Amino acid sequence: MNESKITLPLTDDDINSFLRYPIYHPSFNEAYQYISKSYRSFGRAPQSCYILGDSGVGKTTLANVVKQVIFENTEPEEFANVIPVVLVTLHSGALPDSVKRDILEQLSVDCSSHAGRSLETLLQEQLKVCKVKLVMFDEFHHLLRLRDKDVNKKACEFIKDFINVSKIPVVLFGTPKGKKLFDLHDELRTRFVSAGELKMECPDESPFGYWCTYLEDLMSRFPIASIDISKGNTPYRVHLATNGNLRTLEFLLSEILSENRAGEKKLTLSDYQTAYNFTRQQPILTKRGREIQPFLDDIKLVKKLTELPN
Repeated sequence: MNESKITLPLTDDDINSFLRYPIYHPSFNEAYQYISKSYRSFGRAPQSCYILGDSGVGKTTLANVVKQVIFENTEPEEFANVIPVVLVTLHSGALPDSVKRDILEQLSVDCSSHAGRSLETLLQEQLKVCKVKLVMFDEFHHLLRLRDKDVNKKACEFIKDFINVSKIPVVLFGTPKGKKLFDLHDELRTRFVSAGELKMECPDESPFGYWCTYLEDLMSRFPIASIDISKGNTPYRVHLATNGNLRTLEFLLSEILSENRAGEKKLTLSDYQTAYNFTRQQPILTKRGREIQPFLDDIKLVKKLTELPN
């Protein structure tokens, strides 16, 4: 607990601040360094990079950390709205023009009356006006289509042309399937370097060992009194409840903190089970169809279901 910085009851900002705090690990640090080099390459030949990782390993957290650090280290200008970095999250079915509009929205520019060449001109003008030095696309794999070569080609050309015209380095975050984008276009591939793959592990620890280390860091900052979910067999319970996914863990912790803002009692496994019941994606069932309670059921059964080493 960190009582010196947080006053109870917890506010939404308190909860969000706790959940967004990054936990640095080797692949996170390496990717961060690559992105920093991309940002510093502005003004020279743009040095763009891409970061891959499965869902829930911290790609969006990394992008937000980079954005926050850049803004914190940028001096405001009296007569200019300086926006040094733009972060855009792509959605399923994303197309180049919709991405351009998303960028302009981040720059607080109304582009409703623009399309085609006019939209491109407006985008390039506003990137200069706002002195943008880095553009990051989260979930970039949404630019790809499974069986549409024309759409995929246009996606490659959009990113390549964006870098060529704006001279702004680009960072792409996505799942491993996004690598296909670089296999489709030689000219795009030569403009990017791989910043590695984010993984929930350390070189000197097993993936589950790192999971336990991750939980230890969380509990060292936990804003209210709670059973330590990083100790004993509890990490197995948390892993089964979340499948080791950071986004799912975030939903679970957000729920339990929201429902216990006053911190009037020490949280128990029963409280975590209640939060799990409201945040789980689908029930975990035994072969006989009984629903598992990951925080309350016998630990031998929980361990067996996680298929993790004891």
